[in-house]
Amino acid sequence: MRIVLVNWAKIWDGATQGGGVNGYAQSLALELVEQGHEVVYLSGGTAFVPGEVAADGSATPGACAVRRHPDWLGVRVFEVVNSPVTAPAGYQFREPAGEISDAALERELESWARRIAPDVIHFHNIEGFTAGSVAAMVRGCEKRPAVLYSLHNYHTICPQAYLMHQYREPCHDDFDGERCVGCIPGVEAKAERVARATAAAKEQGLTALTVSAVETKVSGPVAARDDEELSPLAGMTLGERVAWLLSGKVPKARERLRANARMREDTPRRGGPPESGPPDAAAVRPPELPGRGAEGGWTGAWIVENDTRGQTASIVGDRAAVKAMDADAPELRPVTNEILARRAEVGEGNDYAKRRRAMVTMLNSCDRVLAVSTFVRDRYESMGVEARKLEVMSIGTRANRVVERRADLVFDPPAFDPVNPRAIRLVFMGYHNVYKGLSMLADAMESLPAHLLSRYHFFMFAQAGESIEWRFRRMEPRLGGLTIHFGYQYYDVPWMLGGKDLGVVPSIWWDNAPQTVFEFFSCRVPVLGAAVGGIPDFVRPGENGLLFRGNDRADLARQLTLIASEPSILTRLRAGVRPPKDIGVHAKELSGLYRTIREAKNRD
Repeated sequence: MRIVLVNWAKIWDGATQGGGVNGYAQSLALELVEQGHEVVYLSGGTAFVPGEVAADGSATPGACAVRRHPDWLGVRVFEVVNSPVTAPAGYQFREPAGEISDAALERELESWARRIAPDVIHFHNIEGFTAGSVAAMVRGCEKRPAVLYSLHNYHTICPQAYLMHQYREPCHDDFDGERCVGCIPGVEAKAERVARATAAAKEQGLTALTVSAVETKVSGPVAARDDEELSPLAGMTLGERVAWLLSGKVPKARERLRANARMREDTPRRGGPPESGPPDAAAVRPPELPGRGAEGGWTGAWIVENDTRGQTASIVGDRAAVKAMDADAPELRPVTNEILARRAEVGEGNDYAKRRRAMVTMLNSCDRVLAVSTFVRDRYESMGVEARKLEVMSIGTRANRVVERRADLVFDPPAFDPVNPRAIRLVFMGYHNVYKGLSMLADAMESLPAHLLSRYHFFMFAQAGESIEWRFRRMEPRLGGLTIHFGYQYYDVPWMLGGKDLGVVPSIWWDNAPQTVFEFFSCRVPVLGAAVGGIPDFVRPGENGLLFRGNDRADLARQLTLIASEPSILTRLRAGVRPPKDIGVHAKELSGLYRTIREAKNRD
């Protein structure tokens, strides 16, 4: 089958851009290729190349077009350049109407799909695209493909992707879009696109003169086969096309094309987390400072001015008065999986409400909408997605294979000796942002008395964890040990988790199905997880882990106290851990579903 996978982030970046979703999409694409399918990967919303460059060096994006990249490990790779929708979601948040439809983008996608002629179109994110993009791609196909959408986050019903109002509390009702207004700071999407195009122009050394000398639309042989030669301009950056057209140095330009498989005009996410959704708080607010971090919740408010000179941060933090917890603060309220009834809609609502309805209509137009957990299915059904279209299918992971290749790194921790107890090896891994709950974990640990805290050696593997390091450093004298690393690669997971006792997944949002749970299990490490979102689908209390009430610091502290008092619990839990679903098994499940849908269409 010819299968198109759609996601905003580039496939070769994996989880470093787009977080677990892109890591999963990358693994799925490679596995489908291994199983004999023809896989086409389409991304969009991140690359903006200049159409015009002003005298001051500022650039406006050129025409929206689908561009082909050189194949990547057997996957045919395409990208929408100069999309009218900026990805990831946080960069588009303030312009919700732009995600409903766009004629130019949808014409490009319709034409592209006509040439690709896919058997299956499977969306894993629609960031960087419009709700109308799905129908446009279907219109371009002579034979209607199987169309699926996997719900890895809440972007389709929440323009900031997390259903967390103002980063502080779960959102049960958007009040016809009124509650969305000002929910997060966001950025001006058009200005962001201009900024990325300007950065691309500066990187290529382009001026108003050079740009005006060439045609700026980027396009390639969208249906070229693997064994066909790319046309001279296909895959070139704007600077390469300038060199090719003006200097005549064709061989040099072609050489650069081959050496520069990645788009050089792509702009990094500048402070955003490696997952779909809003930029990290650090990208839209001043950085967290000791005693003043919003992610610390009760400790205080953000400093208004971003002054990072010299010892400013530590001095301001030391001067700040520690405030008592306000139990009624929205960011401190416990989170459960209860789905509350929404108010009946009145009128059309604002652009946010129109966007949500357009997205729900798009989902209902798909042949199947795959929910990665039970909660996700129920939440989307409550928002209007047809129950007959929804199906729960947990995703697979390649973590098992990584572990198999480095089995020597995955070993059981030493036995617990009641006479000479050792420290319990507790691990957090992932990205540090407000949603992942590392600050909430710090609150819970700080509430433990010294004799209990000393029972833990805490390991923190957290990308962007620099802003919270100080909190754990101040606990270090009371801890049984502290190890901190900022970021890691996927193949580091066995090294990180070998000999560890317990992984903690303290998400404070309705986490769809965090892959860290699967990665812990692949290394035979039980999980202490928040009972929110999809986590309870996989963590079974007393069997392979323990659960605590989401965003409840006191309940998490109780669980940590129990474990410190009776560490033999962890030995029993470890015995109950089983490897998660392998990506190969999952890919075969999807292939079977693809065939079932296509056969039903043929009968019709």
